[in-house]
Amino acid sequence: MISISLSAVVIIAALLFGAVYPWTMAITAFVAVAALMYFLWSTRGDVDTFAGGKGVVLLSLLLFSYPLFQLVPLPVSMLGIIYPRFEELVSVTPKSPAFHSISIYPFATEMETARLFIYLAVFFIAAFGLKDEEDADRVLKTLVAFGFFLSIFAIIQHATWNGKIYWIKKPIHENASPYGTFINKNHFAGFIGMIIPFSIGIALRARRLEKKILFAFFGVTMTISLFFSLSRGGIISFFAGVLVFSLMVFMKGVSKKKLIPIILFSLVLAIYLLFLGVSPIIERFSQSEVSGLQRLTAWQGTLSAFRDYSLLGSGLGTFRYIFKIYQPEGLYLYWTHAHNDYLELLLEFGIVGTFLVVIFLFTVLRRILKTDWQGRGLYIGAALLSSLTTIAVHSIVDFNLHIPSNAILFFLVLGIGVFMSRRSLSES
Repeated sequence: MISISLSAVVIIAALLFGAVYPWTMAITAFVAVAALMYFLWSTRGDVDTFAGGKGVVLLSLLLFSYPLFQLVPLPVSMLGIIYPRFEELVSVTPKSPAFHSISIYPFATEMETARLFIYLAVFFIAAFGLKDEEDADRVLKTLVAFGFFLSIFAIIQHATWNGKIYWIKKPIHENASPYGTFINKNHFAGFIGMIIPFSIGIALRARRLEKKILFAFFGVTMTISLFFSLSRGGIISFFAGVLVFSLMVFMKGVSKKKLIPIILFSLVLAIYLLFLGVSPIIERFSQSEVSGLQRLTAWQGTLSAFRDYSLLGSGLGTFRYIFKIYQPEGLYLYWTHAHNDYLELLLEFGIVGTFLVVIFLFTVLRRILKTDWQGRGLYIGAALLSSLTTIAVHSIVDFNLHIPSNAILFFLVLGIGVFMSRRSLSES
């Protein structure tokens, strides 16, 4: 039941346009909270459920507590000492308010904190709710199968495009570039890019030839769909993920014979791309548009804002409101995100909050790296790191982790990594 509920949250979020609209996020949140309630009910207060992961639990609670701290009303005079321009910013009347939260726009922080709760709920359920390796395996296989069908749908819809997602839903923004069920092709690429490594890992781990072929075919199809999205960040991050996957397998001393499937995967992918045509991909990389100079300019503006709110941040979810004040000349459109998840986090969370995030991620990654991946389990460990690498690289030039479906999948992968490390410790 836990594996089904986890898969359902990810699938529903992806099918509902990445859960970027309030009503789609509300449905996704309802399913996630229901899954969390079932998980808590099934544990019945058993503290042994969190055995081997209490440090992760503590860090998760600290991470969730930080944006709540940003909502606590504090004397404006004190905040003015920390942030010289704070009083000027929050003054909407001739007389400044006596108290204000660290967040420049509390409502935005409240909404984003609610989303963070959903992400951490998925992480908790995956890390401490899965029963055994078969349970985790069921989640991964379901995600791979879903990724395959989502990719097929994206390709078909792209070939029969009428300007509407599902052929019925027209994107709200005129400059949107939809692909599949997502409002933006880059977000589809970020989502599918996190799933592809698991198709490769499951194919390499499978004992039966037909399973190897099936999951390899799933992986090739998803990769072709990713390339057809023409997302430059998605394509580059895909290769980064494949590199990490290969390095982890090579470093474990896998025999050359077992490397043949990886070579075959690359060969089949190359043949497909040559047959279907690579000219659009090459042309896409030669283009110079907003994602080049405009992004660099936006990053400069983000860093300028960070200098004024460096210690505690401007508040989770407040980028779009604070950036209007610091937006450099030459930028057009309304920038809702920095197109760099790291810089946006730094501005909204400040040094203190970013430090908490880094410690949380470092702890989880350290657990995954220290896990004794043996035998065929090595391929799943490589897939976990490859998946996380893919989204980490893509986040340098986009805001995938601000898309609920992609953030949910990211935290699910982190949770499965913690579950695998706890299982390894219990067996040692």
